[in-house]
Amino acid sequence: MTTHSLQNLIDSIYINYPNVCDPWEIVAIVEALGYTDKTIATEFGCPNALVLGQFIYAQREQFPYVDAAIYVPKPALKFSEKFNIFITQFSHSFVYTIPFIILLVLNYWPLDKRMDFLPPALNTLFGFVTMASLITSSGFVQMITRRGLFYMGLKDPVQANRICNSILSMGIFTTILLTSIGIIFGFYQGVTTDRYIIIAGLYYIILSTIWMLFAIVGLQYRFAAPVILIGITCCFFIFRVFIELSALEAQISTIAIAFISLSVLWIFTQIEARAIKPKFGDLVRLPHLSILIYLLIPYFCYGITYFGFIFADRLVANITTAGHFAIISGNNLAYQNSMDLALLNLLLIVPLVEYFSYNLITYWYELAKHMTLAEVDSLSWQLQKKYWSSIGRILLYFGVLMSMTLMLLSILHRSQNDNILTIVAGLGYLLFAIGLFNTSILLSLNRLRDVLGILATAMAIDFISGYLLGSLFGIYLAVIGLIIGGLIFAIKSTKKTLTAIDRAEYCYFYSGY
Repeated sequence: MTTHSLQNLIDSIYINYPNVCDPWEIVAIVEALGYTDKTIATEFGCPNALVLGQFIYAQREQFPYVDAAIYVPKPALKFSEKFNIFITQFSHSFVYTIPFIILLVLNYWPLDKRMDFLPPALNTLFGFVTMASLITSSGFVQMITRRGLFYMGLKDPVQANRICNSILSMGIFTTILLTSIGIIFGFYQGVTTDRYIIIAGLYYIILSTIWMLFAIVGLQYRFAAPVILIGITCCFFIFRVFIELSALEAQISTIAIAFISLSVLWIFTQIEARAIKPKFGDLVRLPHLSILIYLLIPYFCYGITYFGFIFADRLVANITTAGHFAIISGNNLAYQNSMDLALLNLLLIVPLVEYFSYNLITYWYELAKHMTLAEVDSLSWQLQKKYWSSIGRILLYFGVLMSMTLMLLSILHRSQNDNILTIVAGLGYLLFAIGLFNTSILLSLNRLRDVLGILATAMAIDFISGYLLGSLFGIYLAVIGLIIGGLIFAIKSTKKTLTAIDRAEYCYFYSGY
């Protein structure tokens, strides 16, 4: 077994793979090079690949260049690099909280200096439509983002643009269909006056289209969404403070500016896509619609259930108060405002949660790439420490947000019941944030179906328990449904995540990395 050909094989293995961890890895390398048991027996005189692998592994100490090729860990990231990663991850979600923050400010803005051209009753209706647009369009946003990133990762922006436009068409068609159904339902139920229902329907179409355009434009232009959102925020304050428009008029104006800006950028993406030559000479056919739906329907359902859980208590409160949807037209503002203040805490904590999940996953994958079998047992322990450290930081950050919320409540001079509602709802959203942290980790491990089952269960329990408690004991107890649903979401997702961490090497393999 000391032939020249065997020595060449040994040298080749240790030059190209200096950090082999055991004989089995060498067996895999030998078989990948095309050797079979028959050729190994003929050429080297070994009975099989395992014996050859054990022999080659035993020669490892004889090669000085192997010691020189020991893995050298990457140098620690500089503070500026860490800060850039944090800002990048944080901004992905934070920019989309700005529209809701604007709506929240509308309820407490003191600058109404003249009569409104539009009736204030539309403000509540538009708030409901905003929630509806987020729920129904989020599924298509997930589809656009997931499929678009897939083709952008392949460096094929032409195909990414085509597939995103196909999903956008489906989204707009569905939005128009839902709007038609909603208008007919509104006429039948007498939610409000007919012209208000039609205006709200048009507003719903525009908002839903805006969320989908944000997803498409964001794939092509990284800073487009933040710039547009910051720009319309500035426009809103200009309209309110300097032009002295009413809150509702300023809101409609800024939405119009956002829609026009995104439409122009979308047109530019079409022009650029047409100017790029296809990567393989001809355009590759898009997947059949049935295949596309099969691949992306779990992400569509995830987007729907995600926002459905967040806003489930609002619908429950509306139904339990009046027994029908007429309440949407403008009653029960105290409950809505209290929940909005609590929801603001969630919107501010979500970007940090996503950053921590990204940080843990990159830490996990970096360890897994360079870990030997002897070190595998310590992998789970290191990940558990990282996991619970992240949970502790989330709780600390939430404590800071709640302290600021309590200070705000003391300034606003609201009723004690409203303040208690905000605090309790904040705890419910904290549980949801912990579940979301686990969800982000599980999604990175390709465990979407597990996530979808947990989230759908939590949303159903949130709605059912909130409806029962709100109907029997009063509307303010509908928030208990949020607490119960959030607790189930946090516990079940934590259990799934810790199970995955306990079998870290298997999950790393299962996720395809």
